[in-house]
Amino acid sequence: MPLYGSLDLTQAPARLPTLANLDTEAWALPKAETMQLLIEVPRTTTEGLLPKAMHPALPSYVILAVTRYPESPVGPFNLAVLRLGSRAGAHPRGFLLGAVASSAAAAQELRTRWGFPVEAGEVKFLRRHDRVMGTVTKNGKTILDCALADPQPVAGSDVQYINWVTAANAPLDGQTQPLLIQVDPKYTFYKAERGTPRVSAFDAAAWHAPGMTLAEPIIGTCCTVDTDLPRIRFVMDPLKPVFQGTRRIRESRADE
Repeated sequence: MPLYGSLDLTQAPARLPTLANLDTEAWALPKAETMQLLIEVPRTTTEGLLPKAMHPALPSYVILAVTRYPESPVGPFNLAVLRLGSRAGAHPRGFLLGAVASSAAAAQELRTRWGFPVEAGEVKFLRRHDRVMGTVTKNGKTILDCALADPQPVAGSDVQYINWVTAANAPLDGQTQPLLIQVDPKYTFYKAERGTPRVSAFDAAAWHAPGMTLAEPIIGTCCTVDTDLPRIRFVMDPLKPVFQGTRRIRESRADE
């Protein structure tokens, strides 16, 4: 039998971001620099974090990502996110647990357009000759200090980024209700590097993942890409398996 998450999002809808509609315009985000670190986590520390509609990844892992966006409709900003490795049906996905943006304007737009659980804070993205570093501070406390050590060049075709899933309240069929929302950016690679993840500080509770502990690093990448935040194409019922509860909002990215 397939395994499913145990989180019932309908029990606490007030804590979720709320979208005005499911018809937000896409954002083009050129020349972004993104560091993504994949790290194993004990499955016992992730119980209760994944919605019932989704399957846990085996082995369990998280994606820590810090991205510098030099251009956006609300100006430059940095974004740090924590996503839990999972599947929607047969498709690998990263379920968004927490996020911090360096700009209050960006945080507000990401919450209301795509339903990201994002707060404003201090997010730094720094590059040195032997590593790429990311730090996140919220309310004066460092909640993430991480790095990609000894980055080595690879082809962009060797890097695969999985789509995002976030949980938010959104209007559908005349009712605002908790939904899972798929966010599927596209990527054009200019530069790609691979290295070893390093994490020296991680406050799980600050990322809405209380009790989570990090275990062995898997792999890390840092890439320069043209990317986007697209219009929403799919939403899912948070309580039903995705093959039963998926709704198509628009046919394809060509509708953008």
